[in-house]
Amino acid sequence: MDNSAREIVFTDSGCNFCDTAFKSLDEVNQDKDKLNDVIRQIFKDSRGYDCLIGLSGGVDSSYALVKLVERGLRPLCFSIDNGWNHEKADENIMKLVEGLKVPFFRYTIDLNKFLKLQGAFMSAGLKNIEIPTDHIIMAASLELADKYNIKWIISGGNVATESIMPASWGYNARDLVHIKDVYKKITGKKLTGLPTCSLLKWNYYKWVRGIKTFYLLDYLDYNRSKAIKELEEKFGWKDYGEKHCESIFTWWFQNYYLFEKFGIDKRKAHLSSLVVSGQITRDEALLELQKNPVYPKIGLEEKVKKYPRREHEEFKKDSYDLVAKLIRYART
Repeated sequence: MDNSAREIVFTDSGCNFCDTAFKSLDEVNQDKDKLNDVIRQIFKDSRGYDCLIGLSGGVDSSYALVKLVERGLRPLCFSIDNGWNHEKADENIMKLVEGLKVPFFRYTIDLNKFLKLQGAFMSAGLKNIEIPTDHIIMAASLELADKYNIKWIISGGNVATESIMPASWGYNARDLVHIKDVYKKITGKKLTGLPTCSLLKWNYYKWVRGIKTFYLLDYLDYNRSKAIKELEEKFGWKDYGEKHCESIFTWWFQNYYLFEKFGIDKRKAHLSSLVVSGQITRDEALLELQKNPVYPKIGLEEKVKKYPRREHEEFKKDSYDLVAKLIRYART
């Protein structure tokens, strides 16, 4: 980690990110012996399906699903197609669903409306243009859990590989007011027709419906490389590359948009998380960072270069052109 994260403070042990990460790792390690208690509670709360899990085709959610089934749980699996799924990711999902014989639901959204929302965030020149995807996944998860009376949502999120991520590199995807405001300012229209979750609705799901999120991988000795090897051997699962690159747009966003427009290299946070959890060495991480980020071209690269950093007033004028290109790419 370096000064590209404005909140960094260097300490005797490294930096404030390392200190926080080590603390989080200690906390989850202390809770590992509670896994069986949580599993028993999930069974107790079951009213049909034991739990809900979203699948991206990535290693984290894939491995979490395998470990759920190994413990006898009956999950309802789902995925959301936002037009950007890597073909390997879709193949991985089906290999797991068919291999484990678990029920699977493909949640469909209005692709045109979603891409217009993505285009609005990009045209506004914001850092976190992944907010539309992240928010819709959250909203759809809670909606499905409520619909099928499921009390436990299983997340592939974990401290072992995600302990470090500067807040200054993005913004919270839960803020629906922010999402609606961005869309209104850029398009002049009200956002409708997509799954969303307000703060009031989120609290309803949590406190009235009693829906909980469980981070299963934090209760296991989770090693990303070993998980990939196990998935490959048992299910013919295929590695797609870097973290979160199961989505073509996320891959482009991380390795091109943030890098070129804001000088942010998210690999630094991803690799740092692996360093502090002992999965790679610092020298290995530094060697990886010497390579230029690899990204898929989606036809918007010149516009990002034309309006670097926060100079995006002219970028806004390209809103509809951006959306048109996003739609064309996603459909092909």
